This record gives sequence, structure tokens and C-alpha cells, in this order.
Amino acid sequence: MTDNVINWNSANGDTYACPRCNHDTAADPTSWKVFTCCNCGTRFARFPRLQRFLRHVGITCEFCTKRHPVVVDGTPYGFLRKRHNGIGTSARHQVEAWQYDTDEIPDHKDRVNYRNTCATRADALASLAHYRSFLGRVEDDFSPVLTAVVDEEFDKYDVDHLTQEQQDGLHDGTLEVYGVGVIRTHDAPSRQRGWFFPDTDTFTWGLIAPSGLEGLYTKNLPGTLAAHTPMA
Repeated sequence: MTDNVINWNSANGDTYACPRCNHDTAADPTSWKVFTCCNCGTRFARFPRLQRFLRHVGITCEFCTKRHPVVVDGTPYGFLRKRHNGIGTSARHQVEAWQYDTDEIPDHKDRVNYRNTCATRADALASLAHYRSFLGRVEDDFSPVLTAVVDEEFDKYDVDHLTQEQQDGLHDGTLEVYGVGVIRTHDAPSRQRGWFFPDTDTFTWGLIAPSGLEGLYTKNLPGTLAAHTPMA
């Protein structure tokens, strides 16, 4: 049987694209796996009749599977992962929030736990802030926290106002562009009391600093960003 698994461009077995919507979906093309397109959900294989004997690897595109580490006060806490949803002009990008080593289900799913899917990276970080408070070592700590969030809307290739060294750093990944702001909780009588949200009025965007600083900070931001810390 070949239910729901279609032929994957038999004339060009090394293509990265989904045979139905032509979206780049296979990070490591091979004829001996069954892939799933993150754009339209199509399952495909070079030899669909052999699907029972092939490894079903699901979604493997680099955009949807790349982990973006999140720290709390410099200690690894979880990661963000972008997700591609929809087709054509209705397509949109969302951000998944994952938490490391929760001990809820030991040795399950690489010791990570899915938390939420949000519209923006700042909202995803706010979701992690909630679980840090609600399930973490500081349960019911609803005090505001600072956050450094990657500014994905910054055009790294239209940066004539930056030095050549800064441009090189942005392009080779050693520098990143951040927004810095405060994450707060909803107060009573809100039904979302205890849930954190990014206070957009406090955010400063377009700050350049070394990559790897995205995360939550309960005390002080790294020195490279401390000068831009808003008041909580």
C-alpha cells in the first residue's frame, strides 16, 4: 500500500523540494526515507511502495528543526524553534517554545518538553518565563524579568551605517541584533493571571551584541547589553 505517500520527483532524486507544493522540505535528501512537508503536510518518498520498510523521518527542513537556545541568567533552559504554517500567501511563521530537562517524563523526547507555539519570539520567551515560575524552582514568582530577544526583522544586509567589522559579524553569525525589554505577568482580575507577556512599551530594538544572549534574565543582562536595560 502507498496510502498518503506520493512519489518524490523520481526524475531528480536529490531535490530538496516537496513534489506537491515545491517547498524546500528535506534537509538531507535520500531515496531511503519517507519525508513530510512542513508546508502542506504531504508525505513522500522516492519509492513509496516500500514505505513499510523505510524510515519515516517526518519534517526535516532546516528552517523548522533548527534549535535556537534560550538561557535563564546564562544557564541553558530551553530553545525556540521556528515553524512554517500555511501555503502560499496565507503562509506564516510561528515560534515554538521548548523547555529542557523538566523531569516530567524522564528520558522522553530527548529530555525536552513542548510548551507553546506563539506568533513572535518575544511571546515564546514569555511562555518560557511562565513555566519557569509555575513549574520551576521559583514557583509563584511573578516578578518581572528582563529579556533579550533576537530581532528577526532587522535587515542584516542593508547596514551601510555599520562598520565593516560589525557587518562581517552579523553575516558570519558571531553578532546578533536584539530587542531588550521587560516581561511581566497579567494581574488580577485577568483570567490570564500568572501568565507572562512582553511589555512592548519597554522594548528597545536593533541592539548589536554577541550571538547567544537570547533568553531571560532575572537580575542583570550581560554587560554587552546592560547599558540598554529598561527599568522593570
